[in-house]
Amino acid sequence: MISVRSLLTGLSTLFFPPICVGCDRRFEKVKSVVCNDCWQKIKLLSPEITNNKVVPEFLTGIFPVFLFDDLLQRIIHALKYSGYRSLGIDLGEQSAAYFPFKINPELTILSPIPLHPSKRRERGYNQSEYIARGIANKLGTAVRADLLKRVKNTRTQTQLDAHERQDNMRSAFSMNEKYSLAGVESVVLIDDVFTTGATLNSAAEVLKTNGISNIFGFTVAAPV
Repeated sequence: MISVRSLLTGLSTLFFPPICVGCDRRFEKVKSVVCNDCWQKIKLLSPEITNNKVVPEFLTGIFPVFLFDDLLQRIIHALKYSGYRSLGIDLGEQSAAYFPFKINPELTILSPIPLHPSKRRERGYNQSEYIARGIANKLGTAVRADLLKRVKNTRTQTQLDAHERQDNMRSAFSMNEKYSLAGVESVVLIDDVFTTGATLNSAAEVLKTNGISNIFGFTVAAPV
């Protein structure tokens, strides 16, 4: 039996086609809130840019996939602040096509960078967890969304320089005591955007002190 909510949603879509969060144009109903044109306009980072990214101290490798330009900024903003959780799955699945690290999926954990509990309550979800789910769909790896805990309610990194970011993220994470890392060969930290790597490095330090030697950072995007 069709629910009233489903009926209203269907009628709304019929008379008011969805608006793309990337370009604000109406488009035919699809499974995403981003139109095909915008998906096709997302730019890969060049190998020169990717290879020149400084790998943070506690990470084995770092790989951002797409260019964080105005278009991708709008898409990620919609994922984080407009409740479009499915965008995280979409971005994760698209990013996974370029996953560069050699791992054993059965011995690897995907660990999305956690939000502080207060921020998670405010937002209602962690965008990096949905990105990780999309990646897992393609790689066949396990996602442990609560492997790490954010124990420090850090300031937003947006207006901070590299040194301030490092100070801001110092001792920001801890391990979840309910998990054992016995038998885990690699952990891949998942986040939306890589800038200086301070957040990923702080999380990797915790994993390193708990016996994991192969720790990779994989993000949807990075600025030039």
